[in-house]
Amino acid sequence: MLSPTDSFFARILYALLPFMALITLFYSLLIWAAVILTEDYIVSSYLNLEAQEFQAKYAQLGRAAVMPNAIYLKGYWSTDANLPAKVRHLPVGHHEIEKEDIHVLVSEVAGVAALLVLVMDESSLSQTEGYRGQVFGLLCAVAGLILILGAILAIAIARAIARPISQLAAQVAGSPSGPPCFSGVERKDEIGTLSRTLSSLVAQQNTALLREQAFTRHVSHELRTPLSILNNSLAILRLPGCGADKTTRCLQRMEGALVGMKMTIELFLSLARAPHQSRHEAVDVGAIVVEQIEKYRLLYPFAAGALVFTGTASFTLAASEAIVRSVVQNLLGNAAQHGAGKVRVILTEQRLVILNNRDEQVQSQGYGFGLEIVARACAHTGWQLETACTRHTFRACITFT
Repeated sequence: MLSPTDSFFARILYALLPFMALITLFYSLLIWAAVILTEDYIVSSYLNLEAQEFQAKYAQLGRAAVMPNAIYLKGYWSTDANLPAKVRHLPVGHHEIEKEDIHVLVSEVAGVAALLVLVMDESSLSQTEGYRGQVFGLLCAVAGLILILGAILAIAIARAIARPISQLAAQVAGSPSGPPCFSGVERKDEIGTLSRTLSSLVAQQNTALLREQAFTRHVSHELRTPLSILNNSLAILRLPGCGADKTTRCLQRMEGALVGMKMTIELFLSLARAPHQSRHEAVDVGAIVVEQIEKYRLLYPFAAGALVFTGTASFTLAASEAIVRSVVQNLLGNAAQHGAGKVRVILTEQRLVILNNRDEQVQSQGYGFGLEIVARACAHTGWQLETACTRHTFRACITFT
């Protein structure tokens, strides 16, 4: 059998069963006491009426008044020689000789020194006296039936109380990766509080897991290019007869790759944290846009003349520099690498818009991770990202909020 600490259901059941047994015992004793007291009250009332009636007759007839005399009731004067010895010395009042089921009333009669003694044999008065054992047995049988019904009711109540807990445990164990919605969320009691707390906890865990998965997926994508640059530069430096100019260029490229890797790591560390934990600073968005444009003009000379920038050249925004730089870098990189030539950049204090031509015949997959990273960064910062793709153009618009 389960101990009280093994399950919530068992604890409730072990609390309800003893309580139900005590209540049943209490009411059984109460009923039995009520029967006994009621019987004694009826007998006492009857003896009082007989005594009052005899006193009224005695006041009219004197010694000629006939004493009460029946199978179950005998009347005596306290001076009678026939008075039973066991009731001879009883004082005025009601008395009961329990072992013999005899009730005695001793009362005074006006004008007479002797006392009136009424002796009632309860077993002769009531036919139910012989069935007291049967009545007691019936009462025990009813109490047993109540115990059985109470046990069934206690089990049903315990199951009803424990069912929401079991459902919550099963739902938490099999909760999907998406936003959870456990049963009982709408309830106002403790079950509702527990359900809402678990829903919030699982949602936070799922969000953290998604951030971790995105971190590993995007880091591998973003660090591939700088790692390739470092590898190629090291291969050139190891070549025999590597000139000073080549060495300088390789070192510059390696330095730039390391700076890019540092910014990438800072970006994904920022995205891995909750939004309220991110550190914001004053970032010159215009300067970053201009810097990235110059960078891609150097990387893609064939598109240098087609890369056009209009708008605000100096614009400060409270944000994370790593996030701003990554957003601009990914959008410009996608436009320059996977577009069809002309790229137009428009920057205002409200939004950043990047448009590029596209060749509908070319099915490029290059937009995927870049736009996914941009979408994550915008959602983390609270910006709005909108993209639109037509047959000849691709448009990305970020609204600063």
